[in-house]
Amino acid sequence: MRFSKSLAVAISIFLVLLLSACGGSSDLPKPSMTLEYEGLHGRIIARLYRDEQTLLAATDKGLYRKQQGTAWQLAGLEERDILDVAVIASGHYIATTELEYEDAFEYRLFETLNAGQSWQEINHNFGGDEGPEAIYGLHYDADNRALYATGIESLAASYDEGRSWVLLEGLWHAFGQRKTIVKRNPATNEIWFGGQNAFEQLVLRVYSLDTGEVRGYSDLLPNPSVIYGIQFDPARPDWVLVSGEGGVLASEDRGANWTTLIGDVDYRFYFDVATDPQNSNRLYTGGWDKNWDSPQLLVFEVSEDGGATWKQHSYSDPTFFGGVRSMISVVEKGKTRVYLGLYRGGVMKVTIL
Repeated sequence: MRFSKSLAVAISIFLVLLLSACGGSSDLPKPSMTLEYEGLHGRIIARLYRDEQTLLAATDKGLYRKQQGTAWQLAGLEERDILDVAVIASGHYIATTELEYEDAFEYRLFETLNAGQSWQEINHNFGGDEGPEAIYGLHYDADNRALYATGIESLAASYDEGRSWVLLEGLWHAFGQRKTIVKRNPATNEIWFGGQNAFEQLVLRVYSLDTGEVRGYSDLLPNPSVIYGIQFDPARPDWVLVSGEGGVLASEDRGANWTTLIGDVDYRFYFDVATDPQNSNRLYTGGWDKNWDSPQLLVFEVSEDGGATWKQHSYSDPTFFGGVRSMISVVEKGKTRVYLGLYRGGVMKVTIL
C-alpha cells in the first residue's frame, strides 16, 4: 500500500468506536482525536524515542529522525536492524544493532555524537572474559550517569558510555531467550527488565541499585508469553505498567500485587503502553497479531480510568499493516500526541483534541 502526499499530510479520519473485550463500555468522557500518517511506510518501527523536540525511530533499516512539520531523515546505520537506542544527550546516541548474513547474526554497538551524521563502533566487554555477547536492551540513567544493558540472562551497567561493563545480575553467555527491555524507575532507584526464558515463559525482574537485591515475577500472563514494555509514573513511585504477549498489567505497590488491565486476547502482542503526560488516568496501547506477511487492522486502545475499562478505535483499511510495534506519548503545542510505530506500516500520529 502506498500513500499519496495528501494522505501523508493527513489521513481522512474514520476512527470507528468498538467495544473492547477487556472492559466494555464506560460512561467516562471519550476523547476526540485525529489520525495522521507520518511516513516510513514499509519499515518495522521497533522503538520510538524523543531527543528534545526531535522524534527518533529505530527501524529494521536504520535510525531515522524527524522534527515537527518535517519529513523523516535517515540518521545512519541503514543496513542494520536497530534493536534499541540510548539517548545520552542531545545528538548523542548509543545504538545496539543486529545484522543477518549467511544464516548468522552479527551484533554491534555504535555511537554518534552528531545526531547520526557519523557513527563509530564501540569496542566493549559486555559478555565478560568469554568475549562480547549480544546486547538487546539499552537504557541511559542520567541521574547516575550510567548505561544499562541486557543480554540473554545478563543485566550490566557501564559508567564509560558502553566501553566497559559490570555484571549486576545474571550470567554472561547463558542459554535462553533475549531480554529486550530495561528501564530504571527514578523514584525507587530500581532497574526493571524483562523478556522471555528458554521455555518461552514470561520473565520480569527488578534489581535494586541501593541494596543489590533482585526479585522476579513469572506467570503474570498465560504462557507462552514475553515482556516488551515497561512504564513508570514519576507522580506515583510504586506504580508500574508492563505489557507483552497476552496483555497489559499494572501494579500499584512495586509488584507485590498485579492487576490485568488487558487480558484474554488469544496471545495478541502488546509491545508497548503509554500514559498521557497531561492526564495520568488516561492510558494508551495497541496490539499486533502474530502475522509477518499479511495486513491487519490498526486498533488504538484508550482507557480514561487508569486501565479499568478500555475503548478501541480502529482505522479500517484492509490493505494496511496496522499492527502496533511501539509507541510514545508527548505534548506538542499543548496537545497530547501519541506516535504509533507499526510493523511494516511506518508511523501514525494520534492527536488528542
